[in-house]
Amino acid sequence: MRASTFRPPLAILAAMSLSWLAVACAHSPSASSSSPPPGPSAPSPPPPPATVLDTEMARMVSAFFVVENGLPNEAKSLCEQAPGKDGMLVTFSRRVIANVDPEALTVRLRSGALVHPVCATTKPADAPTKEHTILLVGQLGSAADPAVAVEVTGHIALAGGADGKGLSTLVTPLPEGPTLVLAFAAAPGTIQSDCPGRAKQIIVAIWAGGVKPPSGADQTAHLAGYRVRTATRELKPFALGDLADRDNYVHLCLDTDDPAQRVDFTAGILADPNGDLNPETFVMVSARR
Repeated sequence: MRASTFRPPLAILAAMSLSWLAVACAHSPSASSSSPPPGPSAPSPPPPPATVLDTEMARMVSAFFVVENGLPNEAKSLCEQAPGKDGMLVTFSRRVIANVDPEALTVRLRSGALVHPVCATTKPADAPTKEHTILLVGQLGSAADPAVAVEVTGHIALAGGADGKGLSTLVTPLPEGPTLVLAFAAAPGTIQSDCPGRAKQIIVAIWAGGVKPPSGADQTAHLAGYRVRTATRELKPFALGDLADRDNYVHLCLDTDDPAQRVDFTAGILADPNGDLNPETFVMVSARR
């Protein structure tokens, strides 16, 4: 039984209110005292540095099914609902510049069924000059009824004032390995990078999915796997950067400022989170402005 609530008579309540008001007035500053003027408001954060990809035609360049019912507990830091769910990475040619509503993305299964992710985030690749890739989390298909396509059916704000609505692409099936999907050139100092100081040009290579050397291998073969073409020659990066954050971006550190035009990568060197190895892959480089 709910306990009854004592309600004092209105007269007592009125007296209590007047007493409180008198005490409050006695301890408040006089009407003639003015409050100190508010301090200056904090400046707005500067806009993220632009990259050459911000001027490319807006398109969805890849949708890569990363893992089925297998996102680990650590993925909670990316999305609370992630552990045990499917993961898919969707990459755009332009950066995503606002939070993403999961309902804005629709995944079509082979059966024709349409599903939405329960979570959509640019983490872990959410540094200012990254954010081309959205991680989708949810029940996004199965071996019996796999995801075949992704479409932006709502609104996703992209760099340069573009809207992702209507963009779509086919899904790379779970058994296939990761490929290079975007690359742009940057001068040292224009983006945050841990390339050594002698680098004269940085190529930001963007993979369809997160990549790392398979178990038992180190970054030696990873470094040797890249071949960069300029108008006059082919060379290899002397070092790699941006390897510690487990996302799909890798910095190729070059000792030449000859504009890079294309990046090739040897098959069988890197693995995605599902353990699938990369095929032979290449991508054209978007030139510096």
